[in-house]
Amino acid sequence: MRLVAPEGGGLLVDVDQRLEGRGVYLCPRRECMREAVKKGRVSKALKRRLEGITPEALESLIYETHRDRFFSLLHFCRKVGRLIMGREAVEKELKRGRVCLLLLAEDLSNRSKRIFENPMVPLVEVGKLEEYGEAFSVRPVGVLAVTEMGLARRLFFVAEKLRQIERGNGEHGQRSHR
Repeated sequence: MRLVAPEGGGLLVDVDQRLEGRGVYLCPRRECMREAVKKGRVSKALKRRLEGITPEALESLIYETHRDRFFSLLHFCRKVGRLIMGREAVEKELKRGRVCLLLLAEDLSNRSKRIFENPMVPLVEVGKLEEYGEAFSVRPVGVLAVTEMGLARRLFFVAEKLRQIERGNGEHGQRSHR
């Protein structure tokens, strides 16, 4: 993950890795973030004193920024007609070969997850049923699909980072594939 110290001060998370300014890369593991802050490595790499940045505040900033970007991309996909939600609709698009990325809620049943296993389509398990429902003002939904490759790639990247942050160490048995 990339952090940037803009000229005006503060600290930004560069989710898309496009922001200008002096940056530093961190691994998504909690231990890495804690050590980097406690030993002053982030300040040193950015050549700027960072006031009030605790390991917990940094982890929260990184998580919230990635979560906001993830849901922002999902809303954009929906707005341009490239997001499919719900089991039946996603199954239909999978059969047509139009799905570029599958997103499954972590708390979806294992039985339901097995239905959507497809070696030809990238899959990420991230988020919760309720989160997706609340985000789109619908009942809880655990199966989503993106039908445009460019958007799917961007969402996959952000979803993977979000998943790693949620796990705290990058793995813990959760699966995703490209």
